[in-house]
Amino acid sequence: MKALIVSDVHSNLEAFTTVIEDADRLGGFDEIWSLGDLVGYGPDPGAVVDLLREYPHQAIAGNHDLASVGKLSLEAFNPYAAAANTWTAGVLDEDRRQYLVGQPLTLEIDEFTLAHGSPRDPIWEYVISVRAAIASFNHFETYWCLVGHSHVPFICRPDAQRGAVFMSPPLGGSFDLGEERLIINPGSVGQPRDGDPSASYAMYDSVEKTVSHRRVIYDISATQDKMRLHGLPDFLIDRLAQGR
Repeated sequence: MKALIVSDVHSNLEAFTTVIEDADRLGGFDEIWSLGDLVGYGPDPGAVVDLLREYPHQAIAGNHDLASVGKLSLEAFNPYAAAANTWTAGVLDEDRRQYLVGQPLTLEIDEFTLAHGSPRDPIWEYVISVRAAIASFNHFETYWCLVGHSHVPFICRPDAQRGAVFMSPPLGGSFDLGEERLIINPGSVGQPRDGDPSASYAMYDSVEKTVSHRRVIYDISATQDKMRLHGLPDFLIDRLAQGR
């Protein structure tokens, strides 16, 4: 079985479509695993939800998904994110709203635990520090955990001396999962924040027991044009080309 692992699509239809096309070109996939934040920030929330639903998939909710359907207060978001979530809430129809409302906060699939933020706090916690990683390893029972939320791809493993070690995943190649516990972030499809504006995703091969990391260039200007058309904040528009 091959799974296309995506996170933080953030209503970016151009990026999501390009990722799916890239995965198809490399041999395809059996299902999509979505790690939350399908919507928010970008201009095509409904179309992104619909595109995911065209494929066999497993999905969990992210904080922007919950805010866009009224399940999370906008007070905790910065003004740009709050404005985008308010706009998103106004354009989602009831069918798509109910789809997002129905997503769980965590899932276990085979030897993976899926959580948007972290297995300890799926909504808000960022796994970006050794302390957060150590706590996270104590909050899932599977071999491996998949997270998103930070928009930065990484592989994290326990370390006897330092507690945990973060590594950049090998780009374009596969990573042997082995038998040790790992936390893996595929990066963001729709709004990368590691300095590379290209869409980031991962592929899991259950036969080979490997995860591969991919980056793909998409039509950023098309997404930006639609964001301007809808009056979304300039800050969110500009950052897409910066990967920040």
